[in-house]
Amino acid sequence: MQPVKDYELRALFVHAVEVLESLGIPYMVVGGFAAILYGQPRLTLDVDIVVDMRAEQVAPLAAAFPMPDYCADKEAIQDALRRHRPFNVIQPSTGAKLDLVPLTDDALTLGAFARRERVIYDADGHSATFISAEDILLAKLNAFKDSGSEKHFRDALGVWIAQRERLDLQRIRRRARASGLLEILTQLLKQAL
Repeated sequence: MQPVKDYELRALFVHAVEVLESLGIPYMVVGGFAAILYGQPRLTLDVDIVVDMRAEQVAPLAAAFPMPDYCADKEAIQDALRRHRPFNVIQPSTGAKLDLVPLTDDALTLGAFARRERVIYDADGHSATFISAEDILLAKLNAFKDSGSEKHFRDALGVWIAQRERLDLQRIRRRARASGLLEILTQLLKQAL
């Protein structure tokens, strides 16, 4: 199967935002999709979305992604929510995939969720709720620290380069210090010079 095309992933994303909003499910777009919005273009094969779902929202969510156009198994979603584990919605015809991550109670995620913001993400005026630019920069630095993957560092650097005029560096430094990311942030800032 061919890798998912950008327009196919975007179409699934637009549909997902419509579904989440129509069902009243608070959400926040994170991961590579958010890093691309705020930073530099790159390939991504899925969309990561943090969701604050209740059990009674599972059936309507699964119904909004019906077979055979989508794979969104109600029982798998219920189990994932019970276990606080991510779950997927997949469009088999394109390979486009949503990774939906239940909101956790860790301080970084809760803080980012509280600061999420509505952002226009395309020329057609579509908007969605995204993690803030400061928080995606820190999330990517944290992912780099945890995984060692240069992709995350490049994402954070791209956000810094594209958004540096609007970012609150003092706030970023405070959060980085509290999260054990100050050394990596310093490395990023040196590389950006």
